Amino acid sequence: MADPGCCEKCKRTACVAVAISATALVMGVLLGLMFAWWTAAPDNDHLTYEPSVKQLTDGLQQCQKERHDWTLMLRTVTQDPRCSLCPDDWMWWWGHCYFFSVGLKENLRWNESAEFCRERDSSLVVIKDSAEMEFIQGVMRSFTKFHFLWVGLTDIQQEGRWLWLDGTDIQDDTLLSVEWDSDHRDCADLRGGGKLFAAGCETYGPWICKKDV
Repeated sequence: MADPGCCEKCKRTACVAVAISATALVMGVLLGLMFAWWTAAPDNDHLTYEPSVKQLTDGLQQCQKERHDWTLMLRTVTQDPRCSLCPDDWMWWWGHCYFFSVGLKENLRWNESAEFCRERDSSLVVIKDSAEMEFIQGVMRSFTKFHFLWVGLTDIQQEGRWLWLDGTDIQDDTLLSVEWDSDHRDCADLRGGGKLFAAGCETYGPWICKKDV
C-alpha cells in the first residue's frame, strides 16, 4: 500500500516542478526576445526595433526544447516506486493519468474501449492542445507494431460533425481535422504525425484512456 506521506511528497514535488517549468518557459520567451532586441537593435533607435522572424522562430524553438526537457523531468519526479499519482500501468502528465493499452490489453472495438475507460472513471482521450498531442505522440513513438490508437472522437450523432466525448467540436480547432471521412466511418483514430483518421467503429485496435489525477 502506498505511503500517504510519500504520495503527498510526490504531489508537492510535481506541483513545484510544474510551477518552475511554467515560469522557466515564460522567462525563456521574455529573455530571448529581450536579448534579440538588445543585440540587434541600432544604438540610436532601440525603441523602434522589432525582432526578425528568424529570431522569433529561434526563440520559440528554444522554448519548445526547454518544455520537452521539463516534461521529461516531470515524468521522473512522479515515478517514485513507493507511490504514484496514477494507478498501475497508467502514466502521469500535467494533472492527468493516461492509459495506453498497447502491450497491456487485447485490442477492442471503439465502443468497447470507451466502456473500458468509463469503468475506470476515465474516458477515451480528448486531446486539448498541441502540447498534449506532442506528449501522446512521444509515447506512441516508443511503441512498435501497431497502426493507430482509438481516441474519444466520433461523428455518430451527426454524420460529418466530429465531436470529442466532452462535446467539443473538432472544427473549433483549426489545427486538427479528420481524414478519410465517409458514411461508414464514424469513429476516429490517432496515427503518427498527429493525424486523425475516420475508421469503422467495429475495427479492433488499441486505445488511450485519460482521467484527472
